[in-house]
Amino acid sequence: MEVTKGKETKIVLTKPFQLEAESDLEPSYRAPHLLHRLLSLLKNVRPGSDLTNFQLPPVFNFPKSQLQCYGESVYCTSSNLLSQCNSGQSPLDRFTSVVAWSISTTRPTSFGVAPYNSTLGETHHVSKGNLNVLVEQVSLNPPVSALHATDEKENIEMIWCQQPVPKFRGTSIEAQVHGKRLLKLQNHGETYEMNSPHLSIRILPVPGIDWVGNVNIRCPETGLVAEISYRSSHSFLGFGGSRKLIKGKILDSSLLKVLFEVDGHWDKIVRVKDTNSGEVRVIYDAKEAISGLKTPIIKDVERIHSPPLQRWISTSNSEVCGQPNQPLFGVS
Repeated sequence: MEVTKGKETKIVLTKPFQLEAESDLEPSYRAPHLLHRLLSLLKNVRPGSDLTNFQLPPVFNFPKSQLQCYGESVYCTSSNLLSQCNSGQSPLDRFTSVVAWSISTTRPTSFGVAPYNSTLGETHHVSKGNLNVLVEQVSLNPPVSALHATDEKENIEMIWCQQPVPKFRGTSIEAQVHGKRLLKLQNHGETYEMNSPHLSIRILPVPGIDWVGNVNIRCPETGLVAEISYRSSHSFLGFGGSRKLIKGKILDSSLLKVLFEVDGHWDKIVRVKDTNSGEVRVIYDAKEAISGLKTPIIKDVERIHSPPLQRWISTSNSEVCGQPNQPLFGVS
């Protein structure tokens, strides 16, 4: 915190979203009588209504911006999946690593809480080692966020542009994420195009939250394509079943040939099976990739400036992402 003229200014930093077994979101960030309040808010909303401009009371917010949530999916990792994408010996090796990296950007969320909406022109800047990330709110109506990131050492560039479109479905809310994500491995002259899964918030009969929908990843230069489906298995009235499933395939579009079958859980293990040899191997382990992410700690309070929007927070990556001796700059 920062004390000025007898007034105390608190600076609140929160952990990146954790795997369920590690989740320790402060109870104070959860609205009391959550389900009752949520049903009261939506009682006059018709199924199919667009909730883009729906005003959520602050009691449902936790101290993190929407831009920070987007940025964390890129820079908060325990393993360097981007480097693995670049180091693959063959186009197929690199493509499989890109599929794993794409899965790693899917992060657990908590039911009943939401980040603060970003203001027009608001930005979030982070530098982690050689990775530099900038996220900006470029439009409010519709709400569009843009991300640009570069890794100078690996010669990698990322460009994202996405717009959430939440709709009320009667017993659930589905936030469709429109837009495109580009990952460029410039050393190999390869560009990977992909989209994002949608966020489904179940209200009744059993409250919960899931990533759902189809993600397509393609590399025009190599003709490789991945078709990935985020889904839940069948359950009775919302009880039972298995959630957070991933099913899909990697294929050569020029030959219309399936090379690998993809199967697993995005919050656990994802495997691929070679359709020729039958060999099965792990391409993604969530515990290795996004486990143990820590809350950042302010190292230089003098560089915190209030009340301007820009706030730079210098932290150690060992405190944020589990890797020592790499600087991280935080938020604006």
